[in-house]
Amino acid sequence: MIFLTLHVLLNVVFALSTRVAQAGRYDYFFIATVNYVLAAVVATIWAVLSGSLKIDQATLIFGSVQGIQYAGTMVGVYWLLTRSGVGVTFILLRLSVVIPTAVSIVVFGERPGPIAIMGLTLLLVSIPLLAGSRTVVRGGRSGWYWPSIIGLLVFTGAGIAASKAFNELSEPTHAPMFVCVAFVASVPVAVGIYMFRHRLQTDLSQSMGGTSTARPLVIGAVMGTANVVQLTFLVAALDVLPGTIVFPIQTSAAMLLTTAAGMLYWRERHGRTAGVGVLAAVIGMGLVNL
Repeated sequence: MIFLTLHVLLNVVFALSTRVAQAGRYDYFFIATVNYVLAAVVATIWAVLSGSLKIDQATLIFGSVQGIQYAGTMVGVYWLLTRSGVGVTFILLRLSVVIPTAVSIVVFGERPGPIAIMGLTLLLVSIPLLAGSRTVVRGGRSGWYWPSIIGLLVFTGAGIAASKAFNELSEPTHAPMFVCVAFVASVPVAVGIYMFRHRLQTDLSQSMGGTSTARPLVIGAVMGTANVVQLTFLVAALDVLPGTIVFPIQTSAAMLLTTAAGMLYWRERHGRTAGVGVLAAVIGMGLVNL
């Protein structure tokens, strides 16, 4: 469980770093690009030092899928952060756990027991409860809000499922190269998004990033380090635990911690529905671990 715990904590660090980048009126997509470039460098150094430079088909395909998803999701993250805050943003993204969990059951034949199924059900129920909770939304929710959410969840879930597919179809010794491929693949996507950021970040002309690059670089460095290490621990966790356990626990634990940080630091507020969701998530996590 130590690998899963470290993955969750670093995932939360990454999530909160994105909120700092957006709330601080920095050049958000510059920071995101720094994050992926640094992560690619760190991952490449790790792969070289580990001596694991062989790339099989599963590593190349699923690593690339994971990397493209990572960088592409940053557009959706920014769009949600400006409307719903960090808590709801990452709660909604956690809904994508349905896809890799289903893949673990349907494709790879994992069969959780009755108590674990009850826990999984509560975990999945907790997410829409929290996502549907009342929160202050800037810019309003247009008719495209939920269709965009669904598309983002499918896209995110496909990337997460790629980590599971890699663990099933490749060798554990290829993990450093999988991480390397993922972040190298993310760089051109991140750079491409950065080039068109003026269409995405409408307040870019007022960005604080134009006066100093030191702080954005630090934020990007924190994001990049947390990003590459959290993926490393996710791959390690999936090597010793079934995906039907890893993905729901990852989802609920990261969701609760991110939401709590948003409420404490950025004063994000949610309605009574959120309380029910939190209770369901805590009980579900307990049942899954029985």
